[in-house]
Amino acid sequence: MEKFKKFRLPAAAIVALSLLFIIALGTALLCFPAATSDGSVRFIDSLFTAVSAVCVTGLTIANTFGHWSYYGQAVILLLIQIGGLGFITILSMIMLYTKKHTSLSERKLVMQSAGSNSLAGLKKLVLYILIGTASFEFLGAFVMCFSFVPVYGWGMGIWQAVFTSISAFCNAGFTITDANGTVSLCAFVGDPVISLTVVLLIIIGGIGFFVWGDIVKNGIHVTKYTLHTKIVLVATSVLVLVGWLLFALIEWNNPLTIGNEGAGTKLLASLFMSVTPRTAGFNNIDYANMSSAGILLSDMLMFVGGSPGSTAGGVKTTTLAVFLLSAISVARKKDEVHIFKRRFEKDAAVQACAVVCLYLVLTVVSCLIILCAEGDAFTLEEVSFEVLSAVNTVGLSMGITAELGTVSKLVLMLLMTLGRVGGFTFILLFAGEKKPVTISCVCEKIMVG
Repeated sequence: MEKFKKFRLPAAAIVALSLLFIIALGTALLCFPAATSDGSVRFIDSLFTAVSAVCVTGLTIANTFGHWSYYGQAVILLLIQIGGLGFITILSMIMLYTKKHTSLSERKLVMQSAGSNSLAGLKKLVLYILIGTASFEFLGAFVMCFSFVPVYGWGMGIWQAVFTSISAFCNAGFTITDANGTVSLCAFVGDPVISLTVVLLIIIGGIGFFVWGDIVKNGIHVTKYTLHTKIVLVATSVLVLVGWLLFALIEWNNPLTIGNEGAGTKLLASLFMSVTPRTAGFNNIDYANMSSAGILLSDMLMFVGGSPGSTAGGVKTTTLAVFLLSAISVARKKDEVHIFKRRFEKDAAVQACAVVCLYLVLTVVSCLIILCAEGDAFTLEEVSFEVLSAVNTVGLSMGITAELGTVSKLVLMLLMTLGRVGGFTFILLFAGEKKPVTISCVCEKIMVG
């Protein structure tokens, strides 16, 4: 018995196992006949939907509004909320506020789940997460009621607003607006209330819980922000603004997307297209009709994703910043990377490189498997878009998800799960404890590049 008492799973493994547990529970709840509108249940539909909801992705093989009943939609929404906050974060909140004393390992688990880089102030951080999430989701739902209620009526309109608000804040991309016969938010492409509210919720949910705490703590005193917060805010702003400009230039005259809209709607739609690929998964245009340049730009934004410790996926903004700044530093033959009068830890560059390489390998291998499994049914552009959407927990699709075979769907489910666990957390699952080096091998130079 003492051996079992000494056995402790690392925090990364507990986070991953908790995710799998919630997926299994969600699948079971969606397998009840009451979960569907016609009472027919397919296990693959329930499993895929549960994975997509818990991993806050948004890819679907069954129409969320038409296939699932109100009970089923409520289960999906609950899974999205748990997946967005993190099951461990929810347990951590209960643990931190009910136990008088918490062990170091328990605090490290909270830190791993909440995306904090410090053990100090965890109670406040978890409190910020709870209050902030509830406040933003309530405000988002309240504002969107002004657009949804006139279209759907009071009952359905409020339900639409609540569902969309939670899905947007958690960067999930699930919608039930198909009730009006259109996909996702395409019917509201020119509605500033819906578009801007969803955009703000996506950005706020995607910057990370740790950044919230820093902003609440220091207010408008930007100089007091941590290096992490500064990089997240700058990277997010640059990606949104540059993406906005490029989408406007690329799709402005495309009659199949926004080419026939007015100038105001084009600008609004371009902003929406810039924000949603970074793991949100909502779409206000049909991506099957988007130009190849627009698809490539969406692929790039999906790969980056949101920020660490948030509801978003992807390689993360800070990872990309460290990766690029380290590359520039190497090119300039500098030993250290400096930004905002600070420098990174040397391990940060290695970790960033490992995460980027992992996502690239997963993307390429998964594309190869799906292309082999599906034959010539789909193009590389369609498959790569689907794979990037899954591994970066985005949820956008060119309309091929439901048409994929079982093998391809299993690949996408695995990618969604790995994407929600996170690249670095996934690496930690297979990394043992760091041991001191007693014997070092002879160093020899090799040619690189």
